[in-house]
Amino acid sequence: MCGNNWLKVCFALLAFIGFANADDSKVETITLQVLTYDSPPFAYVEQGLQKGMLVELVAELFSRAKVDYQLSFVPLKRALLTVRKSEHYCVTPIERSQEREADYQWISPMLISRYGLYSAEGQRVSLTSLSDAKSLAIGSYLGSGIAEYLIELGYNVELASNGQQNIRKLQYNRIDLMASEIMSARENMDLYQVELGKPELIFYTSIRAMACNIDLEPRLKSHLDSTLIGMYQDGFIAALYLRYGVSVEQ
Repeated sequence: MCGNNWLKVCFALLAFIGFANADDSKVETITLQVLTYDSPPFAYVEQGLQKGMLVELVAELFSRAKVDYQLSFVPLKRALLTVRKSEHYCVTPIERSQEREADYQWISPMLISRYGLYSAEGQRVSLTSLSDAKSLAIGSYLGSGIAEYLIELGYNVELASNGQQNIRKLQYNRIDLMASEIMSARENMDLYQVELGKPELIFYTSIRAMACNIDLEPRLKSHLDSTLIGMYQDGFIAALYLRYGVSVEQ
């Protein structure tokens, strides 16, 4: 979890990783299979073309690293299982959690995400803290790290197969609140022509990562880590966020 000064903290962490793993001159020549899932505006397919902020970020990362990759869209839950079982596979974006940490190698941070709780249009729910939502039905989706977080804290979470379905569930009063990443919520509102307004509460900020098979070659991981550092340091990441309407200083 990061506060408003997350960028400075991430720079310091990435610089340390880069110093510790500076020798990336001998990288295994392979094609990494990178899995992602439909999550506008981060990753989506439109008229057969892969689009989104994360798609652009991944393309730049592997181009700079001079590593071949293939990006495929699959449901998140299946992607996580595939990566655990299959060498040379990665999945992104993934929230890191205590339960997942030891099962994967991590390339991070790929995305910095803020999460809010949204109520249905015209049905305001007054929330001053997360605990105010304890008795309410909260919509999320299968494989979501934020859903796992809320469930672990004892909240009543109803899981859909994807995040977009929760817009409809809110409209039909099947859930009281929708837990969603801020940029994704805005994209889904535009898609369904629904205006939920601002979240009732922003309750969580997370670093989302690329989770790779545990047997990922160490020098390849180090090489991708150091390449990602460069993308932060030369301003590419900040400029990318701005093109999607978000400042990295928020």
